[in-house]
Amino acid sequence: MWPRSCTAVETGRTTVGRPEKPIPDPLSSVGKLAGALRDGRKSLGISYAELSARTREYSAATLQRAASGIGVPKREVARAFAHACSLDLDTIDRMWLAACRERRGSGGAPEGPSPNLIKDFPDLSAALEGLRLVSGAPSYRVMQNRARQAGLALSRSTAQRISRRRQVPGSAACLEAFLVGCEVPLRGRDVWLEAWWRAQQQAKSQRVEHVREADLLEAVVADGPASPVTHETALRLLRKAGFDALERYRGFQAPWTVACDRCAAERRVRLSDVVLGQATCLECPELNERVRKAWADLLEDRTDQLSRQEAEALRVATLLKSRHQRGHLDVHVFVPDEQTGIALLPGTWHPALENALRHHVRRPFRLEVMLVYPDGPAGSRKNGQRQRRLAKAAGLLEGPI
Repeated sequence: MWPRSCTAVETGRTTVGRPEKPIPDPLSSVGKLAGALRDGRKSLGISYAELSARTREYSAATLQRAASGIGVPKREVARAFAHACSLDLDTIDRMWLAACRERRGSGGAPEGPSPNLIKDFPDLSAALEGLRLVSGAPSYRVMQNRARQAGLALSRSTAQRISRRRQVPGSAACLEAFLVGCEVPLRGRDVWLEAWWRAQQQAKSQRVEHVREADLLEAVVADGPASPVTHETALRLLRKAGFDALERYRGFQAPWTVACDRCAAERRVRLSDVVLGQATCLECPELNERVRKAWADLLEDRTDQLSRQEAEALRVATLLKSRHQRGHLDVHVFVPDEQTGIALLPGTWHPALENALRHHVRRPFRLEVMLVYPDGPAGSRKNGQRQRRLAKAAGLLEGPI
């Protein structure tokens, strides 16, 4: 029986080992790269362990993954593999670049717009993403070390955010550090710095235009044409958008700390964005999606924690929107009739729901389940109206509340 760490052993002059798995898609660019690497190793008749010894840097497992055809290896790995097998490095570079283009699904050149054609920050982000790819997709640690050797500061996290279009360089020094990380020569950096300056001016002009539009919008929303929006009016607009204020209102364009009235997630918004409908809770969709997955697991009842009566009642009931507030996860369940409510009222099925939620909701919580009836519970008119609003929002009730 072969040891797990061995892929081949030498018997005389013949290399014997387990056959490699077939390349998933040998006609694709990724498959062609893997095939070229495999052919290079087979032409020498050596094992991956011997190939690893030749590279002096990468393990046999890393080299075997590079030739598997499942993913695109790092450029340094592909070049080390090719160098150890005496393959043409330029040919491997072209095949590696084609594989990267194919994996990105762009179907075309990955370098994005030319620096001379960059007008704004989205253009700049696309161009920098392509620049790193064309430069061989160096690891973020390598980019950090290259910038550090040039006396510039570039953290791995910053390089990653810029490469994935999540952040634009905040300064010319940051941009230059990124360019150094991609090994852009000194004479080629000026065109990138000019592009960054154009994008900066474009963003500044957009901010000025946005402020002008916000002033006009505030004049429309305010109680009078020459007066600012009052605190009471701001609270009314905020509550209408589904938020509660956590601090006093300070201005139409000033950041305002608020909390979602459904999941209690805190965030900073501007009243101008609230009025335009551009301020939405980022937590609610994710939270409700996770609760829906847990609800689906509950209905499957793989652990047989539910009684037959409870399982039938839960399939008739409907899950409404949930919220996470101050450590409490409120799950609202609509019951269409009295018989379903009687079956679910004891709450013996709550532990099964909590176990399902623990697998999907990452934040700590204390579960609270509320049954929502078509006519609202007796004895609480306010709470009944809230429950009917939840049911009507889910399309389970018709007519005015």
